[in-house]
Amino acid sequence: MGWRQRASNRNPIQIYTPAEITPELLRASAAFGLIPKTINQTQPKQDPPSDETFEQILKHRIVFIRGASGSGKSSLIRGLHSKLLKKNHKVHTTGSYPIKCDRRTAIIDRLDNNLQSRVSSLSRAGLAEPSLWALPYSCLSVGQQARFEMVLVMQHASKGDVVIADEFGTPLDRVCAYSFARTIRRWAIEKGVILICATAHEDMEQMISPEFVIDLDDQKHRYPKPSIDQLIHIETGTYKDYKSLAHHHYLGSDPATHTLILRATRHLNGSQRILAGILVVSMPTLNGSWRNRAWPGFFNSSSKSQNAKTINTHLRCISRVIVAPSSRGLGVATKLVREYLEKPQTSSSEAIAAMGSVCPFLERAGMQSYEMIPSIDDLRLLDVLEHHNMTITDLVRSEIDHRSHLGVELIRWGKRRKLISKDHHPSEILRNITLGAACRLISKPRAYAHTNMHHVESTGDQCK
Repeated sequence: MGWRQRASNRNPIQIYTPAEITPELLRASAAFGLIPKTINQTQPKQDPPSDETFEQILKHRIVFIRGASGSGKSSLIRGLHSKLLKKNHKVHTTGSYPIKCDRRTAIIDRLDNNLQSRVSSLSRAGLAEPSLWALPYSCLSVGQQARFEMVLVMQHASKGDVVIADEFGTPLDRVCAYSFARTIRRWAIEKGVILICATAHEDMEQMISPEFVIDLDDQKHRYPKPSIDQLIHIETGTYKDYKSLAHHHYLGSDPATHTLILRATRHLNGSQRILAGILVVSMPTLNGSWRNRAWPGFFNSSSKSQNAKTINTHLRCISRVIVAPSSRGLGVATKLVREYLEKPQTSSSEAIAAMGSVCPFLERAGMQSYEMIPSIDDLRLLDVLEHHNMTITDLVRSEIDHRSHLGVELIRWGKRRKLISKDHHPSEILRNITLGAACRLISKPRAYAHTNMHHVESTGDQCK
C-alpha cells in the first residue's frame, strides 16, 4: 500500500463458539479480523441436505461427498444422519460401534458369524493378513483401525440400510486405498446397502466409482469423474518374483521342483506397475490317496512305476499362490489360478491348501474341492489327545516333556512326516513339532482338482 493511499477499514467478522472467550483467544482471533462470540451450543453443528439432495442420495447406491478440510463435510454428514433417522432409515456409521481397549481379545474374536464370514469381511476391508487377526484392536496402526471399524459396520449392516463412512480411506496410502475402495464398493453393491463416503482426497472419487457426487468445494451436485481401473495383468514370472513374496506365505519352506511361475502385476497411475501376486506350479508328489476320488483309477494302477510315470506326465500341482498384502481383496489369487487352469501344463491340475476352508479362492477359480480323510498318523495323535482329555488348544498352550506319553507320540508323528532328522534331538524341536501338529489337525487341509478338457482333446490324454 502506498503511503498516499487511504487505508480502508474492514469490519471484523464475528465467529461463534461454545467455548469460553479468553484474552488469548480474543487476541489471536483479532489479529485476523475475527471476533469470537460465545453461543449456547452443546452439540456439533449439523447442516442437513435439502430435500432435493436428500432424494438424490436415496436414489443411488454409492454416494461420494468431497471437500477440503473445513468445507463442511462432517456437518453435512451429521445433518444427513439426523434426517435419515427421522425418515426411519437404519443407519450405520464408522466409529459408532464401541471397541473396548481389551488387549486380551484378538480382532477376529470381536466379530460374529462363522469363521469364513469373518475372514471374508476382514479381507474386504484390506485386513487379509492372518498375522493381523491375532492382534487386539489397540495394537493396530491408525489405518488398520479405520479399516477394522468398517468391518464392524459390515458385520451389522443389512440390505436396504445406509452406511456412512466419514474420512473414508483417509489414513491409507494410495496403493492400499484403491484396494480398500474397490472391495468396499463391491461389498455395498452385493449387500444392497446405500454407501455414503466422505473424504478430502480427490483421487478417492475415481477409486470408489460413485453414482452421485456432492462437491462441497464447488457447492455443486454432479455426476462422477471416470473411474480409475488398475488392471491386473498375468504373465510368466521368475523365481525372483516368488522369493520377493515368499515371506507372506504361511508355509515357510520353498515349494517342490517348480515348472512354471506366473506373476500378477497391478498397473497404477501412468506406467508404474507393482507385483501383486505370484503362482507357482510344481511337480506333484507321488503319494496322494485322495486322487482316486478326483480321477478314479487313473493314477492308482497296480504298478508303482506306471503310476509314477502317469503322474509325472499328466499332473501338475499348484504349490503356491501368494498375494501382496496391499493387493488383497482385488481377486488376484482367483485370477492367477484361473489363468493357469485355462492354459495348464498338463490335462490335470491339483492343489492342497490348509486355508481352503476359510479362503475358497481355488473353488472360485473353478477347481473341485475334496475334504481330505485324516491320515492314520493324524488319527492316532487325535486318539492320544482324547486319551489325555486334551483339546488342540491345550496342545498349543502346553509345555510337553519329550519323555511323556504325549511327547513320544508327537515325536513319532514328526518322524513319520519327516520333520525330524538324525541330527536333531527330539527334545530340541518338540515345540515346533507340537505347533505343526496343532496346525494340521485344526486346519483340516482340503485338496482341489481340475481337468482341462481342451487339453485332453488336443493331447489325447485320457485323464477325465
